[in-house]
Amino acid sequence: MSNPESGGTPASSGGSGKPSFWQRVKNAILNAENELSFLKGLGVISVLGTLIAGYFQYLSSYEDKVSTQAKEDMAAATTAFTDTSSALATAITLQGQLFYDFSRAAMLNAAGDTNALTSRDAHDTYKPYEDASDSLRENINLIARKMELYLDWPSDPAHDPANNSALGLDPISTSFLGAVDFDCDVDMPSFAEGKSVLHKEKDGKKLDIDWYSAKHHVLTIAYCFDVTRKTWMEIVRQWASQSSLGQAEMAKFFTDKNDEKLQARLDKEVMRLNAFMIRAMSEIEAIRVKYRPNGFYCHLPGVREVINIFSRVCMPLRIAGTRAKAYRIG
Repeated sequence: MSNPESGGTPASSGGSGKPSFWQRVKNAILNAENELSFLKGLGVISVLGTLIAGYFQYLSSYEDKVSTQAKEDMAAATTAFTDTSSALATAITLQGQLFYDFSRAAMLNAAGDTNALTSRDAHDTYKPYEDASDSLRENINLIARKMELYLDWPSDPAHDPANNSALGLDPISTSFLGAVDFDCDVDMPSFAEGKSVLHKEKDGKKLDIDWYSAKHHVLTIAYCFDVTRKTWMEIVRQWASQSSLGQAEMAKFFTDKNDEKLQARLDKEVMRLNAFMIRAMSEIEAIRVKYRPNGFYCHLPGVREVINIFSRVCMPLRIAGTRAKAYRIG
């Protein structure tokens, strides 16, 4: 008979050297857990890979939209600026040319000679001038709205159409400029700090003219052009059209130094046009800046979103419902 203390077979082994039933169950459970842990790891990696791929797919789609929007905004802004500048410059240039011919004819004592070079030139200029004036007066509201739509709004990073629920916040118009006595000789554009907004008030009516707005420049130019045309330019237009105009009327025009007043007004029209072009080109540059390429960090998952909490450097397109601090270039 064997001695238990001499190293016989343990009872748990069943006397055959094989693992017991419970040992086999335990091993099976451990193996299954290891397999599940491995599969779980594969699942997490798969989900992360899907999220990262989706992120970069979204980023690529977003940048394509930004590129398309940039081209459209720049093309629209450039076309609107060119068309508006041409309409304003044509009318102002022809007005100045008529006055030059008128002054030259008076100086040469040839105002009554319809065959004189100045008279013929003025007569040829008169019809295009009247056409340009009429076209500007008819289309000024549309032109002003184009400046607002294609320059003022796109160049303002704080402008968000989704959050603009109120209409008519900007009441400026050529008629309203007259209602508050806008002075074409005194109220000149200014980009100086603290002087870029002109406050006008009369009979309870208030109007703020913002010289950082291309729309406001266009309306003030058109208003002053029309006022000049109907007042100081009236005698010049009569002469250029070769209507009956007495020598005494012409002489009084120069005696009262109205020619100097008109010349000063015409010079200011050119200054206003130049100020408009400066501001409009500045707004076009602001649109270009808004769409310029951003940095490497803006393409990292998660980092882009964190940066956009504090700044819009990674988000050239405005997202409805977000806020941004406005800036001005000019």
